[in-house]
Amino acid sequence: MHNADYLEIDGRLGYVEVVGDGDDTLLCIHTAGQSGVQYRNNAKGLAALGFRVVVVDLPGHGRSEPAVDGPITSIPYYADWCMKVLDQVATGRRYLLGCSIGGRIVLEMASRFSDSLEAVVAMECPVAPTAARTWRKPEDSSTPSVRDQTYYSNLSLIGSDVPAETAEMIATMHCREDWHVTRSDLVAWGRHDLWSRLPDISCPTYVISGGDSFGENLRPTAERIPGALFQSVKGIAHYPNQEMPDFADAFKGWLEELRQAPVPARGGN
Repeated sequence: MHNADYLEIDGRLGYVEVVGDGDDTLLCIHTAGQSGVQYRNNAKGLAALGFRVVVVDLPGHGRSEPAVDGPITSIPYYADWCMKVLDQVATGRRYLLGCSIGGRIVLEMASRFSDSLEAVVAMECPVAPTAARTWRKPEDSSTPSVRDQTYYSNLSLIGSDVPAETAEMIATMHCREDWHVTRSDLVAWGRHDLWSRLPDISCPTYVISGGDSFGENLRPTAERIPGALFQSVKGIAHYPNQEMPDFADAFKGWLEELRQAPVPARGGN
């Protein structure tokens, strides 16, 4: 099964794709400025694991209409919006998967709604105050256009083991974004203060880092979450689900590790 539909949320239409007919739901959230197209090569593989895979375009992204008040600069707003999507389409147990700002949204949701979540996987989403991006190349700040800045910046965010053809596709696809929406997402990222609330997360959580990007700098974020697991994946960088050809298999392994890990005490989220 592969269905696409528009859901009315907060007075506007949000675009949602549903792949598979599993008993449990996996919500997939994209990176800043992008859309659910980032999961085009993953959705069927994830559905084959037994999930009803729900891929969203956040408000103002991809095929979703803009929010009533324009581009969003709030991670909590995105988290609430995603919960409203789940309330409309989810079946069974709820799992979350997100990358970059999508990972931040996943952790925000887990900090407030852990009791309704089975497990979450947050990729490339540092919350620790000292975690900084250090891998930018000079082209990122010296190119003459926003398009070129986006292209070269994203090339620099791709791991050393990723084939050149794949890296080129990732960087080129990013150039389709709305620059206003992307900048607003980055404002939301910068304003988001989740560090003090990470201990509130009580659902099983796996934090994934690309070894060629944040690497070990993401470990403090995981260590602050009760019972969370952490892995830095060698040879990839900021876009694990786009860089790893066997991503669905890796995701299956992460969930199996979470199921075998000690269960954190559930709070009153």
